Amino acid sequence: MLKLIIIHETRQLARTGALWSILALLVIAIIFAAWSGGRSIDRQVAGAQAAETFEDGLRNHMRADTEKYAAKVLAAGGEYQFASVRHAPGAGPPQGTNAGAVGAETSKFVTLPPTGLAALSVGQSDIQLNYLPVSLATTLDMTKNLELENPINLAAGSFDIAFVVIFLLPIFILAMSYDLLSSEQERGTLAMILAHPISIRKLMASKIISRAAVMLAVVLGFGVIALLTVGTALDAADTWLRFGLWIVATLLYLAFWFALAVLVNVYGKNSASNGTVLAGIWLILVVIVPQLVSMLATTVYPAPSRMELTIAAREAQTEAEKNFMSKLDEYYYDHLEFVPEGDEKAMDFLTLAQANNNSIEKAVRPLYDKFQEQLNKQEALVQRFQYVSPAIMMQLALNEISGTSANRYEHFLDQVYDFHDEWKEYFSTKFLQRYPLKPADYDDFPEFEYSEEPFAAVLARLTPSLLGMLILFLGVVLVPFMALRKYQVAAR
Repeated sequence: MLKLIIIHETRQLARTGALWSILALLVIAIIFAAWSGGRSIDRQVAGAQAAETFEDGLRNHMRADTEKYAAKVLAAGGEYQFASVRHAPGAGPPQGTNAGAVGAETSKFVTLPPTGLAALSVGQSDIQLNYLPVSLATTLDMTKNLELENPINLAAGSFDIAFVVIFLLPIFILAMSYDLLSSEQERGTLAMILAHPISIRKLMASKIISRAAVMLAVVLGFGVIALLTVGTALDAADTWLRFGLWIVATLLYLAFWFALAVLVNVYGKNSASNGTVLAGIWLILVVIVPQLVSMLATTVYPAPSRMELTIAAREAQTEAEKNFMSKLDEYYYDHLEFVPEGDEKAMDFLTLAQANNNSIEKAVRPLYDKFQEQLNKQEALVQRFQYVSPAIMMQLALNEISGTSANRYEHFLDQVYDFHDEWKEYFSTKFLQRYPLKPADYDDFPEFEYSEEPFAAVLARLTPSLLGMLILFLGVVLVPFMALRKYQVAAR
């Protein structure tokens, strides 16, 4: 009997023009979201490649100059010398022999590689560059394009698949399910249906199953198509493992909204009232509560503003320029083994610039550390309050699965800061030694290789959100099916 009712409900839905309109809008939204997310990731990858190609071109040009210079010295039998910074054009060794000039005037772009599912949930990657320039400049110069004041990104900034799942999918589900029992009751057919050998629980279950089957067929079918279309690394096991977790999270989220529709149908009075109540719940859980949690996180743990960093940098630069000799002493204090003999100290532009940068770095670094500390506290607070809204849990889960979460980006930044120190140490040391770079030395420049965090760490952060949605679903679904025994079949 249950199977017969499911088939009947499915046929009834197929004859409903509104259903086809809803499904058409959903399909269009998924297609556009996949295109938008893929375009965002492609733009980031293309930007990283263009920046890296440009800087590599500058270094290759410098290397070519050193090769010509080395050939000239070899032919003339002279000495391969270190170039002073920005000497007269055509005079003396090329700038490529000066490690300070190479390290300061060219950058090594380090890139956070996207996961195979990055296009499905843009997450924070639309506000945080996945490629950064590393040079002898300060951390402030390296990260100046980052939006440090942006809080935990609870509201999706880009129109991607995650936006469709979190914001739009519940609307489509509620539009299909707000009148599960009330429509039968208002038409006077509910009592007639229950006169057959079927309980009201099985009737409700059959209605949910038929609607869920249609919704899942569209969402999962087009989800696979979106992955095959805009996904990357499709031959990697990691991509399909993440997609499996994506499906699990989506199923839990859909199940919650179907369960909520059942709950309201059981305790609601008529179709109009059910629709109004469900719309209000969607507004509260998906829009209002996440915004309140975001405001709470940034209010309780405000991050230092970009203006504070800029002001601190300017004050440090002004102080360094006023007292350049003392700042130069501080710089040499950090490199005691390279202090010139006697009272003579290098007074060239690049040495003073590095001394200034060293002063600025010491001034702004505490603010960066404070920002990261506040950001971690914000995220911890959001993690604690995520259970008040399935939308927050789903956003955190999809960002983790897609590799666009704040945690993965922090993991990337930690490696970038270490590489920045390695880059500065390499070029500063050779510059202070006045060691002339040779063509072969260009092969020994520091290289950045991103080390992915263990997948166990991702699962550890993902588990609370998935468990939270599961518990929320079970809590919502058990109440109405227990209360169905008392449901009044006759019109009230």
